[in-house]
Amino acid sequence: MKLWEFNKLKELPEYFLFYGDEFYLDYYYSKLQLRGDVLKLYFDEVDIERAKDFISQNSLFGDKNTLIIKTDKWVDFAKILKVRGDNYFYLFFYGDVKKVKTNPFGKNFVRFFRPDLKELILKANEYKKIDIDHLKYLISKIDYRFLFRELDKLDIVDNISNRVIDKLVFNYNQTSYDEVFDALFLGKEYLQKLEYLLYQGEDEIVILISLSKYIRTLYMFNLHIKNIGYENVSRSVLGYQIPILLENIRKKIAISIKEEKFLDFFEIVLETEMDMKSSKDKTALLFSAFIKIKSLL
Repeated sequence: MKLWEFNKLKELPEYFLFYGDEFYLDYYYSKLQLRGDVLKLYFDEVDIERAKDFISQNSLFGDKNTLIIKTDKWVDFAKILKVRGDNYFYLFFYGDVKKVKTNPFGKNFVRFFRPDLKELILKANEYKKIDIDHLKYLISKIDYRFLFRELDKLDIVDNISNRVIDKLVFNYNQTSYDEVFDALFLGKEYLQKLEYLLYQGEDEIVILISLSKYIRTLYMFNLHIKNIGYENVSRSVLGYQIPILLENIRKKIAISIKEEKFLDFFEIVLETEMDMKSSKDKTALLFSAFIKIKSLL
């Protein structure tokens, strides 16, 4: 059905397929009313047999069970629908819309298309209240698919300003922390980018902590690739899909590093953090940490 038809529904059917644009998928997922016992299966966790077993049973509380699946892989969901009984089944499909060819949900589906600016503002204000000018500025700084995630960050701030937005969603700026870290681990020029961050007033300890998180993510990427494979890495490690180009860069870096090297990186960061607590020249210590890490690559 069309979006306008979907929005006219007073109540969702017992089973329903959502697919298309990720912004709307995240929005309507946040609005979902959960009833009875609930089982959520996300991406690599999706197991058809486990889903069938759950949805074919009665709720422990005498209510209906609710099964929610988020995935980017189109599998035989008809098997789940056949044993559903009168339980609830909601599928949020994040994969290629071309894969939705044989649709076992019948008329119970809606496909979402990319929202325009007006719709982004409307849905964002329903999700979290924020001044319209600051909201427009936020939208201009980020990939719109991550809007709700960034609004959650801003929810802890009393007085939102454009500068606060720049701080909290800094990864989307022209020169971001991750851009500097990528350059370091790819053996490219990083010093000018790091100097630019400091020139903008970024705190050395914040940069160092961010570097520690970045290294931890690389380590988790490394483990995922070695033990599971190259698919759905960012979704499994981070809980959401980062842009494919960035994911490919992270995977390239992660798999190029020997596992024992990660311990060396963490030791450098930890020692530098301890030294910063008792030193006035935090900038020199930060540069020293970057140089030590580069020497190990």
